[in-house]
Amino acid sequence: MGAGPEISIVLPAHNEAGNISGIATAIAQQMALIGSYEIIFVDDGSQDGTLVAIRAAARDPAIRYVSFTRNFGHQAALRAGLRHARGRGVILMDADFEHPPELIPQLIAAWREGTKIVTTRRDDADTVSAGKRLSSRLYYYVLDALGDVRIEPGSADFMLLDRAVVDVVNGLEDQDIFLRGLVRWLGYPLKVIPYARGTRQHGESKFSLRRMVELALTGIAAHSVRPLRFAIWLALGFAALGLLFVVYAVVSFLFVQHTVAGWSSIVAVIAILGAAQLLVLGIIGDYVGRILRETRKRPSYIVAETEYER
Repeated sequence: MGAGPEISIVLPAHNEAGNISGIATAIAQQMALIGSYEIIFVDDGSQDGTLVAIRAAARDPAIRYVSFTRNFGHQAALRAGLRHARGRGVILMDADFEHPPELIPQLIAAWREGTKIVTTRRDDADTVSAGKRLSSRLYYYVLDALGDVRIEPGSADFMLLDRAVVDVVNGLEDQDIFLRGLVRWLGYPLKVIPYARGTRQHGESKFSLRRMVELALTGIAAHSVRPLRFAIWLALGFAALGLLFVVYAVVSFLFVQHTVAGWSSIVAVIAILGAAQLLVLGIIGDYVGRILRETRKRPSYIVAETEYER
């Protein structure tokens, strides 16, 4: 096999049949005057003909693909693309046009200036509802408070990674990855480029509320143990409140000569303590579950087909 291309573009795709041909054409237009490239589609268990569209696009020798046996998730698809990419620089972007191909030249220009990691920050001021902007900012605020790395609000998995960074990421065996946090944790020089969200050409977003919550929890758990420490402080706080309640009851009995009455207050205290215990157990349980997945050493994904196996 000869030398690889300068740039690899990795595109995870889940039920994006209508976008495959268009995004491949748009990327080819952007790369025409830039340098050698390859496009790697990762079919993440699609059920709408996405794989058929990718096979058709792969008649172009610049296009390669990987197809999973089932839906393993966006982060697993990114990992598969990184492992199959041969370029000296690897661009990660979605196949639905919301990551605009027009930004590719800027990413490459920043990389050629020596930046190892070129990430993007989405500007949703005019395209997303106020509620979603608020929830996004709140999430990044919590992640910044709890996590070990700083991730700018609006950050996305639309980025360019130098081959040195890709090799390090590919050498990690973590089952759960949160790529936009992981690349910042590595400590390589990083540049952030703002962009306006592109317009989806076909279909609907596959990022449901459940998937967003799962990604959020993975982002926090993968880069911080502070929630466990929070559970300890929460337990100590309630223990202190309980001690104060005991002191109050004793003082009332000895010096005020009356007992503390009120079944409702007792029930309220028990309910609050019970909720705190369940919260602590939930936090611990999430970390234990992630430890279990790591110890099983199962692969993050299973490949059903590549362009060499049709």
